[in-house]
Amino acid sequence: MGRVVPFSHFEDYYSQLTQDNRVIDGTILDANVIITLSYSPKKYHSRLTKFLSEQLHPKEIAYFTTVNTTFEYLEFHRRLLMTEGLRDAVDEFSALQLPRKKRQSVRYHSGRLKNRENTQGTDPVFYDREIKDIRKAFCASGEKGIQLWSSLSMAFLNPKLQQEFENLETLGIKYLSIHNKKQRPFFVGALKWEDAIKICTNSCAGISDAMILNALQTTTFPFAISLDTDVIYAVLSNPNLKDIVVPDDLIADDKELRSLLI
Repeated sequence: MGRVVPFSHFEDYYSQLTQDNRVIDGTILDANVIITLSYSPKKYHSRLTKFLSEQLHPKEIAYFTTVNTTFEYLEFHRRLLMTEGLRDAVDEFSALQLPRKKRQSVRYHSGRLKNRENTQGTDPVFYDREIKDIRKAFCASGEKGIQLWSSLSMAFLNPKLQQEFENLETLGIKYLSIHNKKQRPFFVGALKWEDAIKICTNSCAGISDAMILNALQTTTFPFAISLDTDVIYAVLSNPNLKDIVVPDDLIADDKELRSLLI
C-alpha cells in the first residue's frame, strides 16, 4: 500500500526518498489544501503554510494543482464571495435596498448558515443549493429580478473570482498539464478515466479524489499533500497507489485512522 506520512515524519521520509540521489521535482496539492492555503480562517492554514515554507520550498519541490482541484478551489471561492456579498446586501447598514421577498430569502438562509457556524463550526459559506434557492426568489419576479440577480453576481464576483484564480500563482501553485511541453518530463503515462474509475471502485473513493490520485500515478512525483481522510483511506486500500503527506492531527482526530496508523 501507499504510505501515509505525517508532517512530523516528512524529513525522515524525504531522506529515504533521496538516499539514491533521487530528485523530487514536485507534488500535487488536493483541493482542500489549496483552499486552506488561500483562506486563513481554515483550521490547517498556519500549519500548511509553515510546512510548505519550511519543508518543501527549501527543497525546491514545486506545488501543482490539477483541473479538478482548480475547479473545486474556484467553486469554493464562488460560493464564499457570493455569501459575503449577499449577507452584506441585507445588513442593516447596507446602502442596497433589496425588495422585501428577496431580502427575506437571503436573511432566511443566512440564519440557517449562522446556526451551522455556531453548532457545527462550518465555514461561513452558503451551500450551492442555498444560492440557487435565493436566486429563485430573485427570478420569481421575472426579467427585473433576473437582471437584479445578474447585477449582484457581477458586483460580488467580478473581478474577485478571477483574482482568486490568479492567486494560485501568487501562492506558488502551478497548473499541471501533460500538454505543457515544459512539464512533459514529469509524466510517465496518460490520464485515463478508466484508471480513475479503478481507483474509485477499489475503495469507493469519490471520483474527484480518485482523479487526484490517478493524476499522481501518471507523474514522477512520489507523493501528494492532502487534507482529505477519504484520500487517506483510498491509499490504505490500494497497494498500487503512491504516498500521501498529511498534518499529524488529521490522523490524531480520526479514531479509526489512529488505530490503523499509530
